[in-house]
Amino acid sequence: MTGMVYGITKFLSWLLLRLGYGLEVRGQEYVPRHGACIVASNHVSFLDPLVVGAACPRRLTFMARNTLFASPLLRWWLRGVGAISVRRGEADLSAIRSAIQRLRAGEPLALFPEGGRQFSGRLGSAKRGVGLLALTARVPIIPMYVRGTFEALPPQATRLHRAKIRVAFGPAISYTNEPAPAPSQPKGSQPSVRVEESGARNRQEQLAQAVTHAWRRLEEQLNAHD
Repeated sequence: MTGMVYGITKFLSWLLLRLGYGLEVRGQEYVPRHGACIVASNHVSFLDPLVVGAACPRRLTFMARNTLFASPLLRWWLRGVGAISVRRGEADLSAIRSAIQRLRAGEPLALFPEGGRQFSGRLGSAKRGVGLLALTARVPIIPMYVRGTFEALPPQATRLHRAKIRVAFGPAISYTNEPAPAPSQPKGSQPSVRVEESGARNRQEQLAQAVTHAWRRLEEQLNAHD
């Protein structure tokens, strides 16, 4: 049932976006054909999840805020496409565990690591959570930049507008590259849990920054092809 709902949704989304908004996708070859990964996209519009799902060559697991599950019809659809419910504004450990479980099972996960829509339409910064998931599940991050959805459906808009939607995937960001340096310790002391946690946090921040920098490069590439 889940596969059927996802497949139908993806087909209809692709049809709508391709015919109505001239959807163009670059860099699909950067998405691994097998195994888990995190597809990390910028987020400026309610259209973004449909665009990400339609543009990605693999079936993705999405994380959706829990308030969307309040509507019976929307709840049926979200469960039908396999979305994970997450409580916004707090550390939802249950959602994090579910996401890590899916990743460890080899499923790709879609994430909007800015923490919410950017109402200005401008690119924000990825938050540390994307690094936490990548490090814990030991999976690469595939940066993805979406452009044109803000013009097609800006915040508070009551109808869709004509716009050109373009998507670009970038090279994988490995969770193993450039390990974060551990804080200095007195000679002869043993590593502490606090030191290990600090090192992990630093690495998570590094991964988030790498995602933000990759978005900026993809944005520049799309601008150069205008």
